[in-house]
Amino acid sequence: MAKMPAHHAVLQCKVLSMRLIPVLAGLIAFTGLSAAYAQPAPSPANCGGDPDIEGPCAAMFDAMPMNEIQAIGSHNSYHQRPTLPELKLIEHIRPGTSPGWDYGHAPLDEQLDRGMRQLELDVYYDPEGGRYADPLGPRLTAGTRGAAPYDAAPMQAPGFKVMHMQDIDVRSSCATLLSCLGQIRDWSNAHSGHVPLLIMFNTKQEMIDFEGTVRPLAVNQKAFAALEKEILTVFTRDEILTPDDVRQGEATLPDALRKHGWPTLRQTRGKVLFLIDENASVIKTYMKRSKALEGKLLFVKSVAPTQPHAAIFVENEPLKQYDEICRLVESGFIVRTRADANLKEARSGDDTRMVAALGSGAQFVTTDMYQARADLGSYSVSLPDNQVARRNPRLWRERMSAVTEPSRDCRRP
Repeated sequence: MAKMPAHHAVLQCKVLSMRLIPVLAGLIAFTGLSAAYAQPAPSPANCGGDPDIEGPCAAMFDAMPMNEIQAIGSHNSYHQRPTLPELKLIEHIRPGTSPGWDYGHAPLDEQLDRGMRQLELDVYYDPEGGRYADPLGPRLTAGTRGAAPYDAAPMQAPGFKVMHMQDIDVRSSCATLLSCLGQIRDWSNAHSGHVPLLIMFNTKQEMIDFEGTVRPLAVNQKAFAALEKEILTVFTRDEILTPDDVRQGEATLPDALRKHGWPTLRQTRGKVLFLIDENASVIKTYMKRSKALEGKLLFVKSVAPTQPHAAIFVENEPLKQYDEICRLVESGFIVRTRADANLKEARSGDDTRMVAALGSGAQFVTTDMYQARADLGSYSVSLPDNQVARRNPRLWRERMSAVTEPSRDCRRP
């Protein structure tokens, strides 16, 4: 039998007192050995099994790269349920959409308390303020049965607004970007040991073909500069993980990931990172000449692994894209996918998509249903044992098998 490494033997000793656990964790981190993850040391007795990466055993994972986690996030995290009259108006203007828009979320800080580690905000450019302060839906439905008051006061201020669709689906738990980010910052400051939070932006510019609706302003380079400025009025640069932090002077982000990997949890706990989830044209507008996002505050949705900006992918169809997600994760990229969409899974109780999303290894699995809704059934999405963050099942399986190269085996669970 091969001799067990000394630090493994020490950790297996059953007579360790609680006083020694921090010392041992420090010794393990000090060694910096890649073998610590190729063949992980046994956990202390009170950290057996698969402990939560944000739980009491968090220090065990400090040397782990941040891409080796998996966590749950929320879709359209600000969204509040439209009133019944507003849903009827939505169905009139956008037939077939209202059943999928009939959902709402808790305030952002409560979602974070519940374990969401990826949030999504739809933002509208409004540099003068007031552009979206008199939305059609609440105005037309006011006084009808089931209507509810709408507070337009926050919409008067200059700056980005947060809502699903101008005029018809406007109710938000935080109407301005500054208020949304402020909630996230306050929560983060009070919980500084959290794994990095991924904050995604959709920059809304779509017109509605209906009389009386407002045309959104184009999100151009000036708008993106304003977006970065608003972010930096809430978060300090040191609280944000930027593309340059990951690139570390390499020519491209993929080069940096191959050479250095992602920063560790020790380096990124308590931080946020931002992602523009948009089409290629919008991404090009933001990047301008910064093909590898040099000097940029936000990451962008990657379009191909070979592109200089490639780091984070958004692949929302885990059943169709399972193999692609698996390969991206095993190649060192971060992926966001969706466990459900438009309340279809919640209404049917079908968890096939959720199982595929979790099994694919996508680091962030987004849902509208982190909590079951009584009127829809028992469907909800969470990690096993309600963990906040766990070791990535795709990458951890590889390491437990002492596999040093991606296996290319993306069999479904």
